[in-house]
Amino acid sequence: MRHHYHRIHPRLRGVHGLSPRDFPAGTLAPAQILTAYGFKQNQFAGASPIKLGIGSLGGGVVQQDIDNSVQAWGMAAPKLTVRTIGGAVNDPTSDQDSNVENMLDIVPTMAFAWWWLTGTPADITITFGPNANGGMQAVTSDLVAAGVQVASWSWGSAADTWDPSERAALSKVFAAAVASGICFCAAAGDNSIDDGTTTPCTDYPCSDPNVWAVGGTHLSLAADGSRASESAWGDGNPGDEGGGGGYDPTVPVPSWQAGVVPTDAPGRGVPDTAANADPNSGWQMSANGQWTVVGGTSASSPFTAALIAAAIGFAKATGKGLATPSIYAAGENGCFDITTGSNGDPATPGWDPATGLGTPRGANFTDALIAWAKGVAPTPAPTPSPSPTPPAPPPASPASVTLAQAQAWATQGVNTGGFFMTRTQAAARASSGLAENWPSSEET
Repeated sequence: MRHHYHRIHPRLRGVHGLSPRDFPAGTLAPAQILTAYGFKQNQFAGASPIKLGIGSLGGGVVQQDIDNSVQAWGMAAPKLTVRTIGGAVNDPTSDQDSNVENMLDIVPTMAFAWWWLTGTPADITITFGPNANGGMQAVTSDLVAAGVQVASWSWGSAADTWDPSERAALSKVFAAAVASGICFCAAAGDNSIDDGTTTPCTDYPCSDPNVWAVGGTHLSLAADGSRASESAWGDGNPGDEGGGGGYDPTVPVPSWQAGVVPTDAPGRGVPDTAANADPNSGWQMSANGQWTVVGGTSASSPFTAALIAAAIGFAKATGKGLATPSIYAAGENGCFDITTGSNGDPATPGWDPATGLGTPRGANFTDALIAWAKGVAPTPAPTPSPSPTPPAPPPASPASVTLAQAQAWATQGVNTGGFFMTRTQAAARASSGLAENWPSSEET
C-alpha cells in the first residue's frame, strides 16, 4: 500500500516578526472576528467545561506562542494536554510549517474563542500521529478515547487521492464518534474547488457525512468594528488559492441537506458553513515565537469547533448524534448568507459550494446548537397569519318610531279584520299591521 500524506490548511500572509501594533491593514485580531460575527464577550459565562480536541500529523507545540498570546490579549492560558500515538512526537523543531498549523488551531481560534465567550480557560487535548496511512484514523480514535466532546481536523487531502480502505476505516471512527455524541469539524481546504488536483474535488475528511465541513471567506469590518461585508475566499479560478468546496459523489446527499443543495447534486455538498480564512483578512497570531498573519480553513474549522463547544457548554447538555443538521434546521437565520465572491463556484443566495450556508450569525447560530444539545426540536419559522377578515358590522338600529305611528299601523291591521273579532284575533291583526309597516334596519 502506498503512503498517503496529508496537507495542512493554513495560509501565511507572508509577514512575520511584527509587533501586535504593526499588523497589515485589513487583518484581524480574534476578538474583532468574534465581534463582527455578533458575539459578545462572556455571553456564555457559566458554561460547563467542554473538552476540545485537535488532531495533528506533524510539528509540535510552541510554548512561546501561547505565552505571547496570553500577554498580548489578556486571555487565560489554555489547559493543554498533549498526547502522541503511532510513534509520533511533540517536536516543534521538526517542522515549523506544522507548528504554525498547531498554534493556529490551539490559540487564536479555539482557545481564545472559548475563553472570550465563557471567561474560562479552554480545555484542549492535541494528539500527534504519523503523517502516513492510518495516521488520521489513529489520532481520531485517540481523541475519542481521551474524552473530547468537540474536535477539529485541519489536515486532509483530495478525496480522490485516498486509498478506499483507509478512508473507510476513518469513516467508521467518525461514525462511532457521532454515536458517542462527539462533533468533529474539518477544514474544507485552501485550493479552491479543485483541491490541488486538475478537476473539481472535495477535501477529505471534511466531506465525510459525520463531519461538519468548514469553508473560508474574506471578512471586512466597518470603522466601528461591525461586519461590513463578506465574500467567498478565492479569485474565482478553480485551481488557485481559496476555500475548498464542491460535491463528493461517493457520499449520498445526507437527509439534512435534501432540499438545500441543488436537486441535481451528485453527492454530499461541502462546506456546511464557513468563516474568515482569506490571508488578506487573516488572523493575527504568534507562530514560531513571532507575530504574523495566517489564514486558511485551518482557522475557520477550529474556530467553528469552539463556537459549537461554547453552545454545548452553555446548554449544559450533550447533543445526541450529529450537530451539523441543527444549523440546516435553523434555516436562513442561522448564518450570514454569503452571495459574492467565488472559489471557482460562485457564492449565491442560499447554500453553495463556495461558503455552504454562510458564516456564524451570532446568537442565532449558537441558539440552534443549544437547542440541539438540549434535544429540543427546532422551532419552525412562524407561518404568517392571514390578514384578519373584518367582522360584519352589527345590524343598524331600527329607525325611531313614534307612538302615534305605531298606533296607526296597529289600527290599520285591526281594520283588515271583520266587524266582529275576538280579543286574540284583534291582537294578531294589530301585530300584523305593525310588522308590515315597521321600518327595516337598513332604513333611516
